[in-house]
Parts: sequence; structure tokens; C-alpha cells
Amino acid sequence: MPRHTETNRQQHRALGVFATCLLIALVLPPAVWGAQPEQDLETITARVLKATNAARESLPSAKGRGRFTHTWTRLTESVVRPHRRVDGSFTFAYSGRKSYMKFVKSPRKEWNAEIFILTGDAILTSGFSPEFPSGARGWIWKQTKDDGCTDRHGIAPHCICEAATYVDTPGSYRLVSVERENEMHVIQHASEERVPYGKQPVLFFPRRRFTIDPTRNHHVVRFELLYDKVPRAVIEKDWVQNDTGLWYVRHYRYEMLPVLEGEGGYSWEFRLDAFEPNAAVPETTFSVGALGLPVGAYILDNRVQPPNRIEIRAPDLTTIKTPFAPAISVANARTNGRHPVSDRL
Repeated sequence: MPRHTETNRQQHRALGVFATCLLIALVLPPAVWGAQPEQDLETITARVLKATNAARESLPSAKGRGRFTHTWTRLTESVVRPHRRVDGSFTFAYSGRKSYMKFVKSPRKEWNAEIFILTGDAILTSGFSPEFPSGARGWIWKQTKDDGCTDRHGIAPHCICEAATYVDTPGSYRLVSVERENEMHVIQHASEERVPYGKQPVLFFPRRRFTIDPTRNHHVVRFELLYDKVPRAVIEKDWVQNDTGLWYVRHYRYEMLPVLEGEGGYSWEFRLDAFEPNAAVPETTFSVGALGLPVGAYILDNRVQPPNRIEIRAPDLTTIKTPFAPAISVANARTNGRHPVSDRL
């Protein structure tokens, strides 16, 4: 009998210890136990940067095509309403610092097509419209460091890859939280200062929110810039993996939302139909000739003031056709002599 009583006491003690440990496990947050290391900011950030760098480095060049939608919106009676929309197709190519993008129909509603070429030193643009005497016109500007990846020139896929991945550089923001929502990681940064906004300054407390999907190699799939609790900008990226294991963005949406009543906003949406990574992209793709300008058109070179006017008088006998546009040599074009332009810039 005494032995039986002692056994019962030992069992009771064991049950008590187990119950105490269970209670502590339920009450204390996972970070205390270290049971979910992925909740750690440093770990999550490192995985995001590793995934982004791997995607960028595995795509030194590419080409492809797809569909785009460009929409202008306005905030009316607290509802964001579209008031203008353009749908069309696009063709792209990039190699290193250089990129090519052609839109048909053009994001400009009054134009049929536009081509943007960024060489790293210059921005080349051509527009096609019946309003021009020759049906087309070209422009050249000096490219600055801020012109590499902007929606003004079409958003190339290698730029989309890096969009909204600065989870490790809060800058003037501070870390607010690292959370888990719907099996995804959410990192939030908040600014220490309110920012003025609008013609009649309204003060907003900005916040950045990054959503990271562990099932997609820890890529950022959604980014939000919030003014107080009101979304100002939203980026969504649909990451997919091809047969060789390479990750790229198949569907991209960028929206700048109006915040104040009567204010305008806009959105870009790209869907890839064909994507060829590590493609051989000829250097002529990034030349003046790739602007596809017909004989009789002219280019305004805005790198000098007043701008040079370069007339396309006749195609050279060595004209090269690329997969993207006919390359027309401007070696015989007439300029005013102040800033001669070469075909390769």
C-alpha cells in the first residue's frame, strides 16, 4: 500500500510539471522559445535579399512580350473611380544597364505606339501617331541615376524584380512589427515624422508594409505605403518559377492611389505571355535605329539647348533589322552641327 501511494505521488508530480510547462508554452510568445526562427526580422530580411539578388543575377538579359493596362483614377465621394484606361501589348528586352520597351497601343491615349530605350547614358523615345507629318517623331534626353526604373518609361522586368524589396533599409522609418498573417510574413516600418501632402498641406503619418511569401522563395509579393491607415501606393507581384528553377514576376500591378477628394491617381498592370531569360539581345536593340522612325521623321536631341533637330533623310544601305524594330541608320541625318549623334550613342 505505501509503495502504491508513493507511485501515485510521483505520477501527480509528473503531471504537475507537465501542466506547468504546457501553461508556460501557451502563455509565452514563440520568440522566447525560439520555436519559430522565421519570425526573426534578421532571418526574414536575409532571405528576402538573398532571393532578390538571386533572381536579379540569374537574369542578366531577357526578352519577351505581354499585355498591359494603364488606368487613370480620381477620388470622388470617397470612392476611387477610373476615368481613363488604355489596354495594349508590349514587347521588351534588356541587357545589363540597357532596356528596350515598346507599347502598342501607347500609354498616351492619342498615340498608337511608343518605344522607350534606356542606354544608361541617354533616354531614347519615339511616338507614332497620324498627327505627326511623317507618322512618327523621336526624342533624346540625358539619362540620370533616377531614370533607371520608372513607370514613365515603361517598367522593365528586371526593375519589377527589385521593386519594393528594401526591407532592410528603413531610412527615416523605424521597425514597428514583424507578424505572421495567412502563412505569410509581414514587416511594417513607420516614419518618426508626419509629412505634409497636397496643395493645402495635410499631415500624414506614413507607414510601409511588406508581405513576404515563404512558399515563393521568400519574395515580396505585396507592398503598401499607408498615409495613416489610408493606402497611398500598392505593389503586387506574382512570382513564378520556370522549368529550370528560375524565379521571375509573371504578373505585376503598381497603383498610386488618390488620397484627397478630387485628387488623381493611376495604375500599371503587366502580364507576361512570353518570357525568354538569358536571351541573346543584339546591341542594335538599344540604338537610335531601334526607335523605328521612318524616313521623313525627325528626332529632337534635348541633351543640349536649344535642342538639335535630326532629320531621317534616308536609310543607310547597312540597315539592320532586329526582332523588335527596323534599325535605321542616322549617319546621313542633318543636324545643326552642335551635337552630332551617332547611331550607338
